[in-house]
Amino acid sequence: MELALGTAQFGLAYGVAGRTQALGDVEARGVLEAAAGHGIRWLDTAAAYGDIEQRLAGLCVGLPFQVVSKLPALPVGIRMDRAPQFFVDALRRSSQRLGDRLRVMLFHRAQDLEGEQGDLVWPTLQTEALAAGIELGVSCYDLPGLRSLQSRFSIGAAQLPGNALDQTVGTLVKGDLPACLQLRSAFLQGLLLMPEADAVRRLPSAAVALRRWHAWCEDRGLGRLEAALGVIKGFPAVSQCVVGVDGVEQLQQIVTAWSRCAVLRASELDCGDAAVIDPRRWSLAA
Repeated sequence: MELALGTAQFGLAYGVAGRTQALGDVEARGVLEAAAGHGIRWLDTAAAYGDIEQRLAGLCVGLPFQVVSKLPALPVGIRMDRAPQFFVDALRRSSQRLGDRLRVMLFHRAQDLEGEQGDLVWPTLQTEALAAGIELGVSCYDLPGLRSLQSRFSIGAAQLPGNALDQTVGTLVKGDLPACLQLRSAFLQGLLLMPEADAVRRLPSAAVALRRWHAWCEDRGLGRLEAALGVIKGFPAVSQCVVGVDGVEQLQQIVTAWSRCAVLRASELDCGDAAVIDPRRWSLAA
């Protein structure tokens, strides 16, 4: 498993524990140079992450990155027969923006592949992607959703969430999932790295799980960052762990912790409560 760098923070004020504005070009370039210096070779981006997909190629000049990007969600009300061309056009735009760096393209919203619509969209876009040398895949919020799509399409790459409180992916082995599997939400949008009182205040519905997490780290004399990464290192099916950062210092902390942390087993922390592990539910649970 290797680290990959997420770029949502380059285009958006992202995450429950993130800063209130996106990174400018100078800061973003500094982070990218530092990441390249630490041997990170993959970037994760998306058309939905503000304007970063448009800016990224320019920011990466002279740096050896390959990119995973994501297609925009299908607009509400679009006719089903027009969906394939919508995604073909989106793929071509991303390819023009990112050039040869673009190696993997994911459907950002898995629901866009459901039912008859998916049967129209996937073959058309796969033909387009293969002709451009791009692997086609999907970003999902849970394993059952990915499994359902795998039963219908030849998915070569995928993203799934996973962290100390959401260890479903950790129960799988290589061969169960697409060969290129990226793990996102390693820090649960920063919640796992925050002081306990701050984290509970941000998400009261997660109070029990968060107190268990902090006690587990304290009992073992582990820092929260090292512990969070150590748990992820124990997920054998994962190819890359995507981490987002707000600056060079934070990147350095993550890289250092990654190089030092041992594989940790912590099945007792696995929560399974969607109100805790699924950020889409947080506004409802607050």
